[in-house]
Amino acid sequence: MDPVYLIEYGGIFLLLALIYLETGFFIGLVLPGGDFLIFTAGLLCGTHFLDFPLMVLVTAMITAAVLGDFTGYSKGKWLGPKLFNKTDAKIFKRSYLEKTKVFYERYGIWAFITGRFLPVIRTMIPILAGASKMPLGRFSLLNIIGAVIWIGSLTPLGYFLGKAYPQLVNYSIYLLIGFIVLASIPMLKIIILSKRK
Repeated sequence: MDPVYLIEYGGIFLLLALIYLETGFFIGLVLPGGDFLIFTAGLLCGTHFLDFPLMVLVTAMITAAVLGDFTGYSKGKWLGPKLFNKTDAKIFKRSYLEKTKVFYERYGIWAFITGRFLPVIRTMIPILAGASKMPLGRFSLLNIIGAVIWIGSLTPLGYFLGKAYPQLVNYSIYLLIGFIVLASIPMLKIIILSKRK
């Protein structure tokens, strides 16, 4: 499940499929971390392991993320209130939905932008938006803005670091640990908040 290995051997199509699946399906709750995957794609592009122009790569990944969220929104709309009565399964846990709801109620429209950077929230926000009957036009705008900021910040960051320090690819495990720690901080705050409530 190492993103460097996945991107090197699966190429652009596997990368886009993983972004789409992570944002559009409950399976996104167990896929490799999206933030690190996107950053790593930029890093590999900057070191020429992934031979694509940066703008083409960014545009393709934004498209995959937007389509993934539209899929999640459609599922949420289709499931509606049934989603809140869904029993725990191997991948889906109702606690994920409750944590996302707390996050969404607290941050409103900012949940779509900041939520892109949080693993579980990223998958659940579009589903919750669909289930709560958010108008499609409003959701579409927030979906696109969130994807542009998410992909448009992490990929170029990886790209320019890869260009300046190509040897960073050899230390990808330490970068992964760093991303996990950073992503866990807001999640822990949400868990503590929801337990207090």
